[in-house]
Amino acid sequence: MARHKKSAQYNVCVEPIYRSSSYFFESAPAADSVPGDKIGRYGRYGNPTWVQVEKRIAELDKTDDALLFASGMNAITTALLAFAKPQDTIIFTGNCYKHTRSFIAEFLNSYGVHSKSVNYNQEEDFSNSIVNTIIEATKIVFLEIPSNPHLYLVDIKKISNHLPPNCLLIVDSTLASPVNLSPINFGADLVIHSCTKYLGGHGDLLAGSISGSTQLIDIIRNYRNMMGGIVDPQCAFLLGRSLDSLQLRMRYLNDAGITIANFLEQKSNINTVFYTGLKSHPHYHLATQYLTGHGAVITFEIEGDQQTAAQFIDELEIPFMGSNFGTSATMIEQCSVFTYYHLDRRQRYEQGISDSLVRMSLGYEDTELLVDDLSQALDKVV
Repeated sequence: MARHKKSAQYNVCVEPIYRSSSYFFESAPAADSVPGDKIGRYGRYGNPTWVQVEKRIAELDKTDDALLFASGMNAITTALLAFAKPQDTIIFTGNCYKHTRSFIAEFLNSYGVHSKSVNYNQEEDFSNSIVNTIIEATKIVFLEIPSNPHLYLVDIKKISNHLPPNCLLIVDSTLASPVNLSPINFGADLVIHSCTKYLGGHGDLLAGSISGSTQLIDIIRNYRNMMGGIVDPQCAFLLGRSLDSLQLRMRYLNDAGITIANFLEQKSNINTVFYTGLKSHPHYHLATQYLTGHGAVITFEIEGDQQTAAQFIDELEIPFMGSNFGTSATMIEQCSVFTYYHLDRRQRYEQGISDSLVRMSLGYEDTELLVDDLSQALDKVV
């Protein structure tokens, strides 16, 4: 991504923060014009600080336009509300983020929108399972790629080629980032990111984005105007700051990720490592087609029970225990008790969440120090 020439009018290198909640006009607008256009007639409709960042995210996602939202979840719900109508059918990857799943299967269902979930699995024909679920009434296919926490993949192009007329393909690509995956190149209509993660990169903001064609983005813009899920100017400014270093940060995390994944795979008391850069990952063949890098999230299963995994995490000195990813600090969680605590054991196992499954998200610490830390912790739970 080329570096933008910022605020040429004022000859500054760092875009200022525009805090205005209202805008004035030099003269009465023409009757057939839209006052303020995308910058807005009122602060809920647009802000110059947002617009600069939205342009940059659209460029990263290789789309015509993009919108910022208060969070990734706000971006998802607004997009689905903009296009899902009663009696429509939404097909979605069932192992997606739990609140995405609940919004589609419970909230939208209560308003007459039908849904069908297809759970990720380790088989090569998983994409065929989605294709075989598509019916003529399908209006949206929603994919989370890679999935959380197993980093499962799906053949985006194959699914795109089997969509009925007027069906949208929406891809939540948060776990890849625009650096590692460009869903638009393979037939996606809309791309969603939780900018809180890799795009923000520092653990100090909450935001989401949607990228797509001007036609689709303008429809979603109207819903954002009504629903008000906007970011504040300071948040947009911080996100713009973070985009300056996105390529550099992802290059480091991609390198660190494969180093740590290879290390873990060689340890005798690690049963399985889920990382798309490893040939052992069940969807490695899709990773070679779609991904240019594999990111900071590594999920692995320790040999032992829930207590073994808890002991391992307690022995670590560098990572913070927490459920976020894509931040400057390494984060680690025991999946069964951090994120999937609301499910019973049978339900967790149905989603591939064993008692000893651990998800780690690398930060910007020295890789060798993290390897040493992981090694000493694993040695204590042999």
